[in-house]
Amino acid sequence: MSAYPHYNSPRNYCTMHASDPHQHDVINDADGTCHFKLDTIPDKGVRTITVHGRHGSLFSFSIGPHGVCYQMLDAGHDAGLFTLWDDEV
Repeated sequence: MSAYPHYNSPRNYCTMHASDPHQHDVINDADGTCHFKLDTIPDKGVRTITVHGRHGSLFSFSIGPHGVCYQMLDAGHDAGLFTLWDDEV
């Protein structure tokens, strides 16, 4: 068991109004991960997910009809965070 049990709990929060039909498209899993299906993104829409820390927004990524983009935000730079990427087949 983790010394920090809250790190393994879902921490995904929607910013949409309760009446929005897409409010529950991103699912919290019991293991602390979250997921969604690409077909839940509205036509011609973009889903943006932002990771927040104690001192602000760290980084975000957006998924839309033409691809995916991500960016390190100021608090992420200040915290010394960086990204790594690799291709998997």
